[in-house]
Amino acid sequence: MSYAADDAEMSSAREILFHCRGKLSAEIRKEASRSQPDTQHLADLEGVMSQLRDEIDAVTAGDRAVTTRVRLLYGMLIKAAYASASH
Repeated sequence: MSYAADDAEMSSAREILFHCRGKLSAEIRKEASRSQPDTQHLADLEGVMSQLRDEIDAVTAGDRAVTTRVRLLYGMLIKAAYASASH
């Protein structure tokens, strides 16, 4: 694959991951602002946030397997979120 195609795939994967991080950050803020936040739920969300950071690092480092997984798996999750929001 060409450098330009690799770069475009990595950029796309990072954008997807940043979008997921934004949605997750909103969920963390929402849970934390409750009068009695669910600490286990917050810990789970923070764990997912850590995983997303690791995925971003791997994509940035050029890990093609992670880049492909991100674009397929997380990409489908983002599409599904937008599809359900539009109905």
